[in-house]
Amino acid sequence: MKRTFVVAGAVAAVALAGAANAGGALIKTNWSERVDYASGEGFMRLYVRRLEVTRSTWKAAVGLRNSSKIPVQLVSELERPNPNLPFTYWAGPGIWWSSYVSGATWWPGAGSVLTHSVRSAPVRPAYPNRLAAGKSWFGTFSGPVAKLPKDRLLRIGFGKIVLPGNVREGTGFAPRTVSISTTHQFKLPRRLR
Repeated sequence: MKRTFVVAGAVAAVALAGAANAGGALIKTNWSERVDYASGEGFMRLYVRRLEVTRSTWKAAVGLRNSSKIPVQLVSELERPNPNLPFTYWAGPGIWWSSYVSGATWWPGAGSVLTHSVRSAPVRPAYPNRLAAGKSWFGTFSGPVAKLPKDRLLRIGFGKIVLPGNVREGTGFAPRTVSISTTHQFKLPRRLR
C-alpha cells in the first residue's frame, strides 16, 4: 500500500511503503541538501536516503560530504542557543524539531524559536570528528520514537561543523561554528502514532 503526502518546510512528496519490520513504515526521502560556508570556502552536502519508522524506533540512512578545499571539524554537544533562557538541546546526530516560546523577552509579541532533539543511539559506523576536504561519511542514525512529538515537523540533525580560522599578517579570525540539519522535514506516519 502506498500513500503520498506533502511535507511542509521544503515541500516534498514522500511515498510510504511497508518496512521490513511489521507495523513499520519506510519513508523514501532521497534528500540531498547543500549547506554553504558563509566564508565562500565551499559547502557541506547532507544526504538522507531513507527513514524507517516503527512504533518504537526510527532509523535514518544518512551521509555528509565536505565539498570544499578545507577540512572541517564535526562536533556533537549540548548547545545553549540563548543565554537568557535556561534551555539546552543535543546538537548532534538525531532528530530535531522547533517550537516557539512567546514572551521570552519584554517586547510584546516577541519570542524565541527553540530547537529540541532526540539523540541518535547508536550511530554506525562511528561518527567522525573531522572530515577532510572532499571526503564523505555515510552511515545510520537511530533511536527511540517514544520521545518524538507526534504532530510536529521533524528534521534530521547532524550536529555542528567548525570551520578553521584564518590568520593573515597577524590578524586572526576565530573558527566559525555552524549547526547543521536538514531543511526537509517530515511527520511521523499517522498509523504509527
